[in-house]
Amino acid sequence: TAEGITRVVPIAPSILLSYCPVMENDGNATPNVLRFLVGDEKGKIHLLTVLRNITPEGNGDGRVTTLHFDTLGSASASSALVYLGRGRVFVGSQFGDSQLVKILETPVPVSGGGNDEKKSALDQNTYLRILEEYTNLGPIVDFDLRPCINSASSDSASRGKVHGEVGELGKARDQHRQSLVVTASGVAKDGTVRLVRNGVGMREHAAVDMTGIKGMWGLRRKFSHDDDAFLVQSFVTETRILGVQNAKDADVDAMEKEGDTEDDSEPEGG
Repeated sequence: TAEGITRVVPIAPSILLSYCPVMENDGNATPNVLRFLVGDEKGKIHLLTVLRNITPEGNGDGRVTTLHFDTLGSASASSALVYLGRGRVFVGSQFGDSQLVKILETPVPVSGGGNDEKKSALDQNTYLRILEEYTNLGPIVDFDLRPCINSASSDSASRGKVHGEVGELGKARDQHRQSLVVTASGVAKDGTVRLVRNGVGMREHAAVDMTGIKGMWGLRRKFSHDDDAFLVQSFVTETRILGVQNAKDADVDAMEKEGDTEDDSEPEGG
């Protein structure tokens, strides 16, 4: 530290898997305090606070004076942590479901934890609240394929026997027969048994018919730019380049097109 004192911060034996800086964009950051979120293999998320010898005016040698290591709570074992601001953290996990969590100002009891005297206060309370979870089937350690028929098939079978529709009954059974995949997913504390029917589901947000498209990629306006400005579409007979417009350019183009329309509608003199 700045005083030449070695400070030891005790933590439980664990393997640290991920970390990220905690930075707010509200302009209230203090130069003498650095905060980092740290995740370990047990799924615990810690807050490391580093105090430096810097005044609010920016003066000082910047030496570390104090370290604080606080445990906030448990989530999925994190492969990546991203602080999104306003106390929200994205926990990306390769070992279980990814999560969006919020850091609370005051601790709350852990749901379903019970009052176990053997557990410490850190295990019974948490500063984290899970806002959303994103399903991750991997890693799949083992799986088994089981054929099954749902209840709709048995209902239709009973109705088919009553009305003598034997042919329709067999067709209904084939349509309702499903393959049930039982997977052993996750690692360690994030291990679960999942049931998957008809493969992995996909959610479609938009669809555009493009006949003959072979490839598509983005291009930047300049090499030094961070964002792409053009979308290149390669077809069998042609190549199209689509530009990304901002709102200001779109308004200017709309005004120009409106002016051209008014000019075309004016009657000719004579």
